[in-house]
Amino acid sequence: MTAMNERIFLESGKVRDGIPHVREVIYVGRNGQKVERIQVNVVDTISSFIYKPLTNYPNKGKEVWLQANLFVRIPEVNIPKILFASQTLEPEKEWMVFEDLGELEHNFSSEMMLKTSEFIPYWHLLPTSLLPEQFEGHTPKIKEIQRYILAKDRQTRQLFERLGFRDEHITYFYEDILRQDQFENEIVIAHGDLYPLNIAEMKNQVYIFDWEYAHTNSVFWDLYTLMDITSPQYRRLVIQEDSRLAILARYISVRENLQSPTQGNFISDYHKYSALYSFWLLLLIEEDIAHERFEKSALLQQYKETLEILKIVFDYLKYTKGQLF
Repeated sequence: MTAMNERIFLESGKVRDGIPHVREVIYVGRNGQKVERIQVNVVDTISSFIYKPLTNYPNKGKEVWLQANLFVRIPEVNIPKILFASQTLEPEKEWMVFEDLGELEHNFSSEMMLKTSEFIPYWHLLPTSLLPEQFEGHTPKIKEIQRYILAKDRQTRQLFERLGFRDEHITYFYEDILRQDQFENEIVIAHGDLYPLNIAEMKNQVYIFDWEYAHTNSVFWDLYTLMDITSPQYRRLVIQEDSRLAILARYISVRENLQSPTQGNFISDYHKYSALYSFWLLLLIEEDIAHERFEKSALLQQYKETLEILKIVFDYLKYTKGQLF
């Protein structure tokens, strides 16, 4: 810690006794730890910081490591800086203090997603060898998803039928999506949790937050979390196909400008990838509803959003190669 900041924060992460300060909870992490804005008054000067304890214990030390080893390689991407952090070896006591950028605008607009897509290639094109092998995301990778759905063959076919999909749709899903392996043809460094609440804009500058789930994954994963992943914890604006195509086209264009074009039929393969994860989510949501694992109304809303996404990507895939399947 700098000399000034040592006067403010103790090694425990608490503000020193006698320093006037105000704490405001911004959000609560997966483990119940609170991320807060702390405003302190030192010598009649107000300073503001973002205090973040470790919100997912397996990711101990990860964000500090990323700032020192990864973020320096992508100066094109705006990422809030860690000003100082604890030295403890105990995950329950780990914390970081970030610069406070002020009030930020988070939204699920297709325009924000379009702007974000311009920055994703910068970390996708870094060597995957930069990341330690133990860095993991929060969701199973595509091969595990495929195995899961195949193991639930009867449930899968019944769900497709209940949702109104025809036999040719189910056959297409099994033959051209579920049993394909092109989704891992390009493995990249992924942010890991690039949903819109981890993206913000300030003074026309896009900032990318919360890299604690950075890991290596399919090139499609960050794009999927940006555009199509759903959750019972927030409402997803379902973007229509023209916006989805514009976002993918912008990503492809930046890749080409960086002399590293995408591989294969990138847009079609993305839609297949989204279809796989969306269908998997529908299966999980049905289990969550049956076991009352979350508020039912929120799960039903998530189900509605996920189904709408699945239908949109299937509608696109119907017209691949210029014909209906």
